[in-house]
Amino acid sequence: MLKDAENEAYFKSCYQKLLAALQFCAGKALSDEFSKEQKLIKILGDIGEKVKSANDHQRQEVLKKEIGRLEEFFQDVNTCHLPLNPALCIKGIDHDACSYFTSNALPLKITFINANPMGKNISLIFKAGDDLRQDMLVLQIIQVMDNIWLQEGLDMQMIIYRCLSTGKDQGLVQMVPDAVTLAKIHRHSGLIGPLKEDTIKKWFSQHNHLKADYEKVCPAADHFK
Repeated sequence: MLKDAENEAYFKSCYQKLLAALQFCAGKALSDEFSKEQKLIKILGDIGEKVKSANDHQRQEVLKKEIGRLEEFFQDVNTCHLPLNPALCIKGIDHDACSYFTSNALPLKITFINANPMGKNISLIFKAGDDLRQDMLVLQIIQVMDNIWLQEGLDMQMIIYRCLSTGKDQGLVQMVPDAVTLAKIHRHSGLIGPLKEDTIKKWFSQHNHLKADYEKVCPAADHFK
């Protein structure tokens, strides 16, 4: 992101100094790791562009072919830390588990093989065409709000997923397994679902018929309107 900002009109010199300081302090090992992660992001960006430019009936075939570039990448580097969460190390690609979503931006679903033999495969979303800096800011604000709620003894059962902008209008988003989108919940309630105050509360009730289950999965449900 610092490299992308080097041509920014007003703060160009500041970004250049920050980049130089980071490169100086990082050392060879960390610089090499950054280089691997940059190469991984570049490949994902190229794959995303080719999938977007392909015809509808060819997209899956194009994706299947281009995933081979990721396999070649891991043959070359062996392992790489995941940019979205550097605590995780990946060593390959689960070819059959990769796909794309049919929304306007056509984001990719990429599944990596965990370098930890005891760990599960790691799935994430690569998006191109959206400014994920906005998403990062909102998620950081929600994290601060959740910390305040917890300090006051209110557990809202928040699951705050990871999001990382990796360049201009592109980035990585953590996949939350078995999640249901708010849009789908609203559609389930009919055309005026988004206008009803109790749509989310009713959805929780429909999927947790026993009161004990309802209170267990959503003790703060009364706060959702």
